[in-house]
Amino acid sequence: MEWEPPNAADVLWPLIDEIATEMIAHCATEIPAYQLLPQSVLEGDLVANARAVLELFFSTLAAKRAPTEEELALPVAWGAERARDGLPLDAVLQIYPLGARDAWTFAIRQDGLDLPDLGARILDFLTIVMPRVAAAYLREREAIDWEQRESRQNLAGTLLAGRPAHRAAERSGRKLADRYHVVVFHLPGVEAAAGSRAATELFRTVQSKLDAEHDVLATFERDGGVLLVPGPAARVGQLLGRIDQAARSSCTAGAAAAPDHSGIPAAHQEATEILTLAENLHRGPGVYWLADLAIEYQLAQPSPARTSLADILAPLREHPHLIEALRSFITTGYNRGAAAVALNIHRNTLTYRLGRIRTLTGYDATKPADARQLAAAMTAYDITTARTIGIRL
Repeated sequence: MEWEPPNAADVLWPLIDEIATEMIAHCATEIPAYQLLPQSVLEGDLVANARAVLELFFSTLAAKRAPTEEELALPVAWGAERARDGLPLDAVLQIYPLGARDAWTFAIRQDGLDLPDLGARILDFLTIVMPRVAAAYLREREAIDWEQRESRQNLAGTLLAGRPAHRAAERSGRKLADRYHVVVFHLPGVEAAAGSRAATELFRTVQSKLDAEHDVLATFERDGGVLLVPGPAARVGQLLGRIDQAARSSCTAGAAAAPDHSGIPAAHQEATEILTLAENLHRGPGVYWLADLAIEYQLAQPSPARTSLADILAPLREHPHLIEALRSFITTGYNRGAAAVALNIHRNTLTYRLGRIRTLTGYDATKPADARQLAAAMTAYDITTARTIGIRL
């Protein structure tokens, strides 16, 4: 009668407790994340989990079959639990090859086992189990991230609506700051592509940047969002810089300080008005506070003076190229060369257009007193033009 090697499962099963204990001991030594767990967890739950996985492997080894989906449900569920525990994915997965190594070490000490077959069975088992555990972990991690983001958005929405948020913060395990800067921002190019895959990916990238800022509350809108940022005002600029980096483009934002929670709705309105004003005045990307646009903000309020200033440029309404020439000349600091480059025209062409502006309006943009008047008139003109097309300031 031909000799057959003993079944590895029969030989190793009596050693299952010893293998599980040594397996977790090695994990605690070799995987940094496990070193942070209490000894009671290591010696209790994790050893019990390791024993159950070994039992599953040995039972399928004895039957010479793959584990069923029902049998895999338990280790898959543990992968999700480890995500809840905050263990990194590499630590969760590393325990499996470490366990396989320990089982193999015990196996080679036994006599007569078919080691090549056992090695192949171990690899087959890991090939089936590890991807499922990883998938469960990632699903749970995504759910946790979603819950945390939802919590932040709900808290932001509550504060922006002027409602008390302390109880909601306590339920979500968050601590609210005493004061916030309210920041309203637009991401360039999103409005035109809203709802597209590119826009969705852009928001996900920006959101991932904000996830690292645990004390910042955020809520997103169609083409941008609102941030509640604690700490010094300088942090607002730093945070927008990270968003620019994530978006690979510079965004425009309006910001205002709220002295306390009750002042957040008013600060939100102020920041929104500042952002709208900056965009309607064709200001470049960046963060704008009221102090940056104080004169323009005042001119945005309806008054006879604003109407009078806007009327200065009334003769240019049928000549948009002259309006753009004047705007470029003003925004470049009355530098003819820079303005001509910005307009992509010859310097002499710009000089001719400035002469036409002088003829039509009676104001010479190259003279300091007239230049100040024309700059104020341009602001009033842009504001009133924005209002005529339905943009609220």
